[in-house]
Amino acid sequence: MINLSGIGHVLLRVADEEASKRFYRDVLGFRIAEQDPEHGGVFMTLGDGFHTIDIAQHPAPQDAPRPRHGQLGLAHIAFKVGSYSALREAYAHLLKSGVDIQRAADHVCQRSIYFADPDGNGLEIYYEMPRAL
Repeated sequence: MINLSGIGHVLLRVADEEASKRFYRDVLGFRIAEQDPEHGGVFMTLGDGFHTIDIAQHPAPQDAPRPRHGQLGLAHIAFKVGSYSALREAYAHLLKSGVDIQRAADHVCQRSIYFADPDGNGLEIYYEMPRAL
């Protein structure tokens, strides 16, 4: 058996590296850990490791299919916040930033906001509700 210790990062191949970098940095609060122009890619972090999201420019974005709702594979990437207040603030910030909120959901054990990045990759911000003892 393999003993994995966590998810290291998610690589997103994007149509416009600069637009995606601005979105993840300015809207979601990621920091740039490293840029590697020689090999391509922007490594971005939330501060809890070297990198969480890697952004790489697609060589021919005009020919690449965009993510579609209901497709096989990745449906969304979820980011956790520490309080219900932080979730409400995230919702307001997304709206102020011009992000289209696809839906908000009460999953009983958590509250979630669903939206997409500039390439249509599904994203979620959620708050895990405290469990009653």
